[in-house]
Amino acid sequence: MSEPDIEGRSDLKVVLQFFIVPLSLVAVLVIVFFGLQMLRSRRPDAGATLDGLRHYEGFLAPYVGDVKRWQSGYDLSLLLRSEDRQARSRVLPDLVSAFREAGELRDLKLRRYLALALGQNGDARAAAALREGAHDGDAQTRLFSVWGLMQAGGAPACPELRAAAADPDRGVRAMAVFALGALGDRSSEPVLRAALQDRETDVRWNAALALARLGDPAAVPVLIQMLDAPGAPAGARGEGAPREGDAALNAIRGLALLRAPEGRQPLARLAASAPDLRIREAARLAIDAYGAAPRPGAP
Repeated sequence: MSEPDIEGRSDLKVVLQFFIVPLSLVAVLVIVFFGLQMLRSRRPDAGATLDGLRHYEGFLAPYVGDVKRWQSGYDLSLLLRSEDRQARSRVLPDLVSAFREAGELRDLKLRRYLALALGQNGDARAAAALREGAHDGDAQTRLFSVWGLMQAGGAPACPELRAAAADPDRGVRAMAVFALGALGDRSSEPVLRAALQDRETDVRWNAALALARLGDPAAVPVLIQMLDAPGAPAGARGEGAPREGDAALNAIRGLALLRAPEGRQPLARLAASAPDLRIREAARLAIDAYGAAPRPGAP
């Protein structure tokens, strides 16, 4: 091989090593970057997500189909928060069908997510399916269905919520009494007063707060007990759980609404000596509210 040939090949090797290969890598990275940007710019669609949830196919379906459906159900419950009323109305019939199908197939995780999605939908036509869910054999499905009835059922859902206040599961009972207070259902006051004697702390607390919303002084003894609560009820852990002191803050708001004379002294004690500055300030404002005209509100 001649010397010019050797030099030519060396030059080609240098070009490949220092120009062609790096440029190729840069081109691949640019393509990947713009591809990801396009995927990010595509807004998820509730209808497409629901369709994918019900008809997921592919060669991996036998292996990851359940996980894909669960993820789609969770995504759907989030998507419906931002959809407009017209879009929510369009997907409702298929959403109800998917919820019932999940029950027939005993796909508990999917059914729970779809109960959340029905509540997020907020359409009163979802109430019939949520009433069915409130009687499901799975406690989590009942819990999410009761929450959904609060969001979508309105006043007509109150009889179902009153029944749920006697559910065997503590979480369902707590959600039911909370919902009755949130909906302002005064005919539920006897149920809420009975819940003040529940064996579970969070049910009693929610019942007291619900009664405070309704202006019922029967809540006062439990509200005063809540002032000294060290934190969240037992079992409330993880992201989204109440912070330490939240129970006391809610109780202070409830006492401020009721302006019960027996609440003034405990509030004065907190205003003077509570370690938590949030609680101290809230107690001070609540005492000031005792001298103001009553006003409707919610703790």
